[in-house]
Amino acid sequence: MTDRTILLVDNEPGEVERLTQQLSPFGYTVEQCTSTSAIAERISQNNPAVLLVRVDRAPNDGEPAAIEEVSRLFKSGDNVPPTIFLADDYDLKTRLESIRVGAKAFFVRPFSPLDLVDALDLLIEPQEEEPFRVLIVDDDERISEFYVTVLQHAGMEAMALSDPMKVLDALSDFRPELVLMDQYMPEIEGRELGAVIRQEAAFLSIPIVFLSAESDPDKQLELMQIGADEFLTKPISPERLVTAISIRAERFRRLRSMMLRDSLTGLLNPTTTKEQLSIELSRMRRGNMSLAFALIDLDHFKSVNDTYGHPIGDQVLKTMSNMLKQRLRMTDLIGRYGGEEFAVALPDVSPSNAVLVLDKVREAFSQIKQIHAGGEFNVTMSCGVAMFPDFEDVPSLTEAADQALYEAKAKGRNQVVLAAPQTAGKRTAEG
Repeated sequence: MTDRTILLVDNEPGEVERLTQQLSPFGYTVEQCTSTSAIAERISQNNPAVLLVRVDRAPNDGEPAAIEEVSRLFKSGDNVPPTIFLADDYDLKTRLESIRVGAKAFFVRPFSPLDLVDALDLLIEPQEEEPFRVLIVDDDERISEFYVTVLQHAGMEAMALSDPMKVLDALSDFRPELVLMDQYMPEIEGRELGAVIRQEAAFLSIPIVFLSAESDPDKQLELMQIGADEFLTKPISPERLVTAISIRAERFRRLRSMMLRDSLTGLLNPTTTKEQLSIELSRMRRGNMSLAFALIDLDHFKSVNDTYGHPIGDQVLKTMSNMLKQRLRMTDLIGRYGGEEFAVALPDVSPSNAVLVLDKVREAFSQIKQIHAGGEFNVTMSCGVAMFPDFEDVPSLTEAADQALYEAKAKGRNQVVLAAPQTAGKRTAEG
């Protein structure tokens, strides 16, 4: 795992203990530097992953202000780690100075520790942006292959589909972030195909861009009315094509992330998790592959909230989500399924491998020290796993995983149970 040492520049006693309490459940170690004159030396000694700088605290006598010293270090070309500024008051001048210095983020107290964790995670382990995925629907294979080449050269993933009647399968398999479609095709017009796509709830918001020589504004407007997002007129330069698609795909990706993800954990929300499970199950069925679906529940979570308060409960949920993101593959589906429940879909795995992976997650999570004002505690998780094709559709798969989960609860919690193909019945344990 990436080093997670944080160097805090703050001369206030007790601040390092406060931050340690907030950040240690997420694997961070906090070191304190109380002298602004010693920042460069401490960076050399500790080699921190991130520098946290309190910019509104009066410096020690004879020392430069923190923001001035950090600015000097950046200008000198020294190896300064990514920097986050902290302050008690909102001051536009200080915020502006932080941007000019090169700070990556600015937090004004009081702020949520979980927001700080999100910012630190992005700086320490930045997620590589996946290339935009574009589906090109055009019966002219020569033209569509040209567009594929142009978009691939720009760093995108592009798939050409010459048979528009197969568009729904292509949408499910390729999962594009934009559809580039010709308006006139032999078997079906683009406006008709666009209307078919919009009938599917899973593809209701995907951008559709029409590409045609049509210059009649009324016909272009007609296409917009059935759900087209943009109309590009042929001929179009490669540069303009790439720019237009990039803008639309980026906007779609950002809006989709806001709509589909849980605000606390950053995982897929319950509705989206179920939708994506259905899509993934269809893909597994067509490819004759297996899929493991798991439901995870935090043991005795209600008592965590009752004993330590909801902010600590949120900390535990965030810890669980981080653990899942770190331990599972990018191709795996991870979602928040309910209050303290999480759902995971592992495509193309055997039952034994699925149980092994999830049991390692269980063991690692149970060892994390959850810190609170009065000390520390541990939380465990129970997990139920069901396999496709043992269970052939989403309702039976989720019910089987649910029953396996509560079998794990009934057997004492803190374990992973694999559903037998004929698992049935009702929940037998709670909490």
